[in-house]
Amino acid sequence: MPLPLVLLPAMLCDAELYRAQVESLGDALIFPVAETSLAEAARSVLRQAPSRFALAGTSAGGNLALEIVAHAPERVAGLWLMGANPGPSADPEGARRQSERVRAGEFDAVVDELAARMLHRDGPRSAEAEATFRRMAHRAGPEGFVRQNAAMITRRDRWHALDEVHVPTLLLWGRHDQFSSVERATAIAARVASARLIVLEDCGHLPTLEHPEACTGAAREWLRQCREAAGAD
Repeated sequence: MPLPLVLLPAMLCDAELYRAQVESLGDALIFPVAETSLAEAARSVLRQAPSRFALAGTSAGGNLALEIVAHAPERVAGLWLMGANPGPSADPEGARRQSERVRAGEFDAVVDELAARMLHRDGPRSAEAEATFRRMAHRAGPEGFVRQNAAMITRRDRWHALDEVHVPTLLLWGRHDQFSSVERATAIAARVASARLIVLEDCGHLPTLEHPEACTGAAREWLRQCREAAGAD
């Protein structure tokens, strides 16, 4: 039986974040963060997901992936993280101010600021990646941002969850990620014996948009390892 793939998008993102990978790798279940706490979001995903699955998450989706690992490590047959931060929010007050601005009607300005930091401006697909991010952000809208931001602000430290990861693990990081540095990826890799760290040059916080072919190739090999380890077809 094939091993299902669950994809968790970054803040303000949806299935379009993984369009190139799904087109190449096949169907996946995609769950954006929709609840105001990661614990609630993890329980929601676990209720809807198959009994065992390969799990991938970008940024906020990566934090949700770690929350799922903390809740049910036995159900995760493989882990793929991009731009995640296993620790608590580094600036909860700053994040709350962002939500206040969005509630006050400054959603477009906040999206502009995020877009400027999300993507590496000198990357080969930066303009196309930014346009995709803006489309997704406006589909999520102000309410989606406020809910997702609340989940990020209140997230728990999940570094210890990495100690429960003994399955094929892919860490795919942009060299120029302004939200989660390569040093953080290296620290994650040091906690997970099965981790493979790939650093993409000329890439920011959203590798699947900025370097889709490289991500798809790495993900295909990771999925092969996951299915082999799980005894799936």
